[in-house]
Amino acid sequence: MKKLKADLHIHTSEDPEDLIKYSAVQLIDMAADLGYQVLSITNHNAVTWNNYLRDYAKERGIILIPGIEATIEGRHVLIYNADFSQIDRNKVSSLASLKNSQSLIVAPHPFFPSTVALRGLFKKNIHLFDAVEFSHFYTKNINFNQKAKKIANQHDLPIIGTSDAHQRIQFHSTYSLIEAEFHPQAVIEAIKQHKVEVVTNPLSLSALTKILCTMGWRNEVVKRCQTLRGHSKGSFLTKKTFR
Repeated sequence: MKKLKADLHIHTSEDPEDLIKYSAVQLIDMAADLGYQVLSITNHNAVTWNNYLRDYAKERGIILIPGIEATIEGRHVLIYNADFSQIDRNKVSSLASLKNSQSLIVAPHPFFPSTVALRGLFKKNIHLFDAVEFSHFYTKNINFNQKAKKIANQHDLPIIGTSDAHQRIQFHSTYSLIEAEFHPQAVIEAIKQHKVEVVTNPLSLSALTKILCTMGWRNEVVKRCQTLRGHSKGSFLTKKTFR
Protein backbone atom coordinates (compact mmCIF):
# COMPACT_ATOMS: atom_id res chain seq x y z
CA MET A 1 0.00 0.00 0.00
CA LYS A 2 1.31 3.42 -0.93
CA LYS A 3 2.30 6.07 1.61
CA LEU A 4 0.44 9.26 0.83
CA LYS A 5 2.10 12.61 1.44
CA ALA A 6 -0.30 14.67 3.54
CA ASP A 7 -0.81 17.97 5.34
CA LEU A 8 -4.05 18.26 7.29
CA HIS A 9 -3.67 21.68 8.89
CA ILE A 10 -3.37 24.60 6.46
CA HIS A 11 -4.92 28.07 6.26
CA THR A 12 -5.72 30.02 3.09
CA SER A 13 -6.90 33.51 2.11
CA GLU A 14 -10.49 32.34 2.62
CA ASP A 15 -9.79 32.28 6.37
CA PRO A 16 -12.06 34.87 8.04
CA GLU A 17 -9.72 35.49 10.97
CA ASP A 18 -6.14 35.56 9.66
CA LEU A 19 -4.58 37.42 6.73
CA ILE A 20 -3.21 34.81 4.30
CA LYS A 21 -1.64 35.66 0.94
CA TYR A 22 -2.51 32.51 -1.05
CA SER A 23 -5.94 31.12 -1.93
CA ALA A 24 -7.26 27.56 -1.68
CA VAL A 25 -6.68 27.06 -5.41
CA GLN A 26 -3.12 28.39 -5.17
CA LEU A 27 -2.46 26.09 -2.22
CA ILE A 28 -3.63 23.06 -4.17
CA ASP A 29 -1.36 24.00 -7.08
CA MET A 30 1.58 24.51 -4.72
CA ALA A 31 0.93 21.18 -3.00
CA ALA A 32 0.64 19.32 -6.31
CA ASP A 33 4.04 20.67 -7.38
CA LEU A 34 5.52 19.30 -4.14
CA GLY A 35 4.00 15.85 -4.58
CA TYR A 36 1.22 15.98 -1.97
CA GLN A 37 -1.66 13.53 -2.28
CA VAL A 38 -3.79 14.50 0.75
CA LEU A 39 -4.74 17.97 2.00
CA SER A 40 -7.22 19.58 4.32
CA ILE A 41 -7.85 23.31 4.41
CA THR A 42 -8.61 24.09 8.05
CA ASN A 43 -9.54 27.73 8.22
CA HIS A 44 -10.66 29.25 11.51
CA ASN A 45 -14.35 28.66 12.17
CA ALA A 46 -15.13 28.40 8.46
CA VAL A 47 -15.19 25.41 6.11
CA THR A 48 -13.32 25.98 2.84
CA TRP A 49 -14.46 22.94 0.89
CA ASN A 50 -16.88 22.46 -1.97
CA ASN A 51 -17.31 20.27 -5.01
CA TYR A 52 -15.27 22.60 -7.19
CA LEU A 53 -12.25 22.52 -4.85
CA ARG A 54 -12.63 18.77 -4.34
CA ASP A 55 -12.60 18.16 -8.10
CA TYR A 56 -9.85 20.71 -8.72
CA ALA A 57 -7.65 18.88 -6.20
CA LYS A 58 -8.58 15.43 -7.57
CA GLU A 59 -7.56 16.47 -11.09
CA ARG A 60 -4.12 17.21 -9.62
CA GLY A 61 -3.85 13.90 -7.80
CA ILE A 62 -4.90 15.21 -4.38
CA ILE A 63 -7.61 14.10 -1.95
CA LEU A 64 -9.15 17.19 -0.32
CA ILE A 65 -10.70 16.29 3.04
CA PRO A 66 -13.24 18.74 4.52
CA GLY A 67 -11.84 20.30 7.68
CA ILE A 68 -12.04 23.19 10.11
CA GLU A 69 -10.06 24.66 12.98
CA ALA A 70 -12.93 25.36 15.34
CA THR A 71 -12.72 27.58 18.41
CA ILE A 72 -14.43 25.76 21.28
CA GLU A 73 -14.31 27.19 24.81
CA GLY A 74 -11.84 29.67 23.32
CA ARG A 75 -9.46 26.85 22.29
CA HIS A 76 -8.60 25.43 18.89
CA VAL A 77 -9.70 21.96 17.77
CA LEU A 78 -9.19 20.37 14.35
CA ILE A 79 -12.27 18.57 13.04
CA TYR A 80 -12.51 16.64 9.77
CA ASN A 81 -15.27 15.06 7.70
CA ALA A 82 -18.01 15.82 10.22
CA ASP A 83 -21.32 17.66 10.29
CA PHE A 84 -19.76 21.05 10.99
CA SER A 85 -23.14 22.67 11.58
CA GLN A 86 -23.40 20.61 14.78
CA ILE A 87 -20.25 22.05 16.38
CA ASP A 88 -20.98 23.48 19.81
CA ARG A 89 -18.51 26.28 20.54
CA ASN A 90 -19.34 26.34 24.24
CA LYS A 91 -17.91 23.04 25.47
CA VAL A 92 -15.04 20.82 24.37
CA SER A 93 -16.93 17.88 25.84
CA SER A 94 -19.57 18.38 23.10
CA LEU A 95 -17.10 16.85 20.64
CA ALA A 96 -18.53 13.53 21.74
CA SER A 97 -21.51 14.14 19.46
CA LEU A 98 -19.19 14.47 16.43
CA LYS A 99 -17.00 11.47 17.18
CA ASN A 100 -17.73 8.51 14.89
CA SER A 101 -16.05 6.20 12.39
CA GLN A 102 -16.33 8.78 9.58
CA SER A 103 -14.88 11.80 11.41
CA LEU A 104 -11.45 12.70 12.75
CA ILE A 105 -10.82 14.96 15.77
CA VAL A 106 -7.26 16.20 16.37
CA ALA A 107 -5.67 18.27 19.12
CA PRO A 108 -3.59 21.00 17.44
CA HIS A 109 -0.49 22.40 19.20
CA PRO A 110 -2.07 21.49 22.58
CA PHE A 111 0.74 22.72 24.83
CA PHE A 112 2.03 25.72 22.92
CA PRO A 113 2.21 29.01 24.87
CA SER A 114 -0.96 30.41 23.34
CA THR A 115 -4.36 31.37 24.69
CA VAL A 116 -5.98 29.15 22.05
CA ALA A 117 -4.02 26.00 22.94
CA LEU A 118 -6.08 23.28 24.60
CA ARG A 119 -3.60 22.67 27.43
CA GLY A 120 -5.55 21.25 30.42
CA LEU A 121 -8.69 20.77 28.33
CA PHE A 122 -6.77 18.30 26.16
CA LYS A 123 -5.93 16.01 29.07
CA LYS A 124 -9.38 16.41 30.59
CA ASN A 125 -11.08 15.38 27.33
CA ILE A 126 -8.39 13.16 25.86
CA HIS A 127 -10.85 10.32 25.18
CA LEU A 128 -12.56 12.55 22.57
CA PHE A 129 -9.45 12.98 20.40
CA ASP A 130 -8.40 10.61 17.62
CA ALA A 131 -4.90 12.05 17.14
CA VAL A 132 -2.45 14.74 18.25
CA GLU A 133 -0.66 17.27 16.07
CA PHE A 134 3.10 17.62 15.78
CA SER A 135 3.42 21.22 14.63
CA HIS A 136 6.18 22.55 12.40
CA PHE A 137 6.67 25.56 14.69
CA TYR A 138 9.73 24.52 16.70
CA THR A 139 13.51 24.64 16.75
CA LYS A 140 16.17 22.25 18.08
CA ASN A 141 16.08 24.00 21.44
CA ILE A 142 12.46 25.23 21.59
CA ASN A 143 9.92 22.47 21.07
CA PHE A 144 6.48 22.61 22.65
CA ASN A 145 5.52 19.41 20.79
CA GLN A 146 7.39 17.21 23.25
CA LYS A 147 4.75 17.19 25.97
CA ALA A 148 2.04 16.42 23.41
CA LYS A 149 4.12 13.51 22.07
CA LYS A 150 4.60 12.11 25.56
CA ILE A 151 0.90 12.22 26.40
CA ALA A 152 -0.07 10.83 22.98
CA ASN A 153 2.23 7.86 23.55
CA GLN A 154 0.85 7.32 27.05
CA HIS A 155 -2.71 7.20 25.71
CA ASP A 156 -1.91 5.35 22.47
CA LEU A 157 -2.94 8.25 20.24
CA PRO A 158 -1.43 8.62 16.76
CA ILE A 159 0.61 11.74 15.95
CA ILE A 160 0.24 13.62 12.67
CA GLY A 161 2.76 16.11 11.31
CA THR A 162 1.38 19.36 9.90
CA SER A 163 2.58 22.75 8.73
CA ASP A 164 -0.29 24.81 10.20
CA ALA A 165 0.72 27.09 7.34
CA HIS A 166 -0.32 30.73 7.34
CA GLN A 167 2.59 31.67 5.05
CA ARG A 168 4.13 29.93 2.05
CA ILE A 169 7.43 29.53 3.90
CA GLN A 170 5.70 27.31 6.48
CA PHE A 171 4.24 24.85 3.99
CA HIS A 172 6.25 21.65 3.42
CA SER A 173 8.29 22.11 6.62
CA THR A 174 6.47 19.30 8.45
CA TYR A 175 4.06 16.78 6.96
CA SER A 176 2.80 13.20 7.27
CA LEU A 177 3.16 10.02 5.28
CA ILE A 178 -0.06 8.01 5.61
CA GLU A 179 -0.25 4.39 4.52
CA ALA A 180 -3.70 4.27 2.97
CA GLU A 181 -5.72 3.75 -0.18
CA PHE A 182 -6.44 6.88 -2.22
CA HIS A 183 -9.78 7.70 -0.58
CA PRO A 184 -10.76 10.17 2.18
CA GLN A 185 -12.24 7.56 4.52
CA ALA A 186 -9.27 5.26 4.03
CA VAL A 187 -6.96 8.11 5.06
CA ILE A 188 -8.97 8.78 8.23
CA GLU A 189 -9.04 5.09 9.13
CA ALA A 190 -5.29 4.78 8.54
CA ILE A 191 -4.55 7.67 10.89
CA LYS A 192 -6.68 6.10 13.61
CA GLN A 193 -4.77 2.84 13.10
CA HIS A 194 -1.41 4.62 13.58
CA LYS A 195 -0.41 4.09 9.94
CA VAL A 196 1.16 7.53 9.83
CA GLU A 197 4.74 8.76 9.89
CA VAL A 198 5.81 12.31 10.74
CA VAL A 199 8.39 13.91 8.45
CA THR A 200 9.89 17.03 10.02
CA ASN A 201 12.94 19.21 10.42
CA PRO A 202 13.31 21.93 13.06
CA LEU A 203 13.19 25.54 11.98
CA SER A 204 16.13 27.81 12.51
CA LEU A 205 15.58 30.41 15.21
CA SER A 206 15.71 33.15 12.56
CA ALA A 207 13.03 31.40 10.44
CA LEU A 208 10.78 30.91 13.47
CA THR A 209 11.20 34.56 14.43
CA LYS A 210 10.46 35.74 10.89
CA ILE A 211 7.27 33.65 10.71
CA LEU A 212 6.08 34.94 14.07
CA CYS A 213 6.81 38.58 13.22
CA THR A 214 5.15 38.34 9.80
CA MET A 215 2.03 36.78 11.30
CA GLY A 216 1.89 39.44 14.00
CA TRP A 217 2.32 42.26 11.48
CA ARG A 218 -0.35 40.91 9.12
CA ASN A 219 -2.97 40.18 11.78
CA GLU A 220 -2.33 42.87 14.36
CA VAL A 221 -1.56 45.77 12.02
CA VAL A 222 -2.57 45.18 8.39
CA LYS A 223 -5.76 43.22 9.01
CA ARG A 224 -6.90 45.53 11.82
CA CYS A 225 -6.43 48.54 9.55
CA GLN A 226 -8.39 46.80 6.79
CA THR A 227 -11.16 45.91 9.23
CA LEU A 228 -11.38 49.45 10.57
CA ARG A 229 -11.51 50.78 7.02
CA GLY A 230 -14.28 48.31 6.22
CA HIS A 231 -16.24 49.28 9.31
CA SER A 232 -16.02 52.93 8.33
CA LYS A 233 -17.75 52.02 5.08
CA GLY A 234 -20.44 50.14 6.94
CA SER A 235 -19.21 46.70 5.94
CA PHE A 236 -17.57 43.81 7.71
CA LEU A 237 -14.54 42.10 6.18
CA THR A 238 -14.60 39.07 8.46
CA LYS A 239 -17.36 36.72 9.38
CA LYS A 240 -17.16 33.78 11.75
CA THR A 241 -19.29 30.96 10.52
CA PHE A 242 -19.63 27.21 10.24
CA ARG A 243 -20.87 26.52 6.78
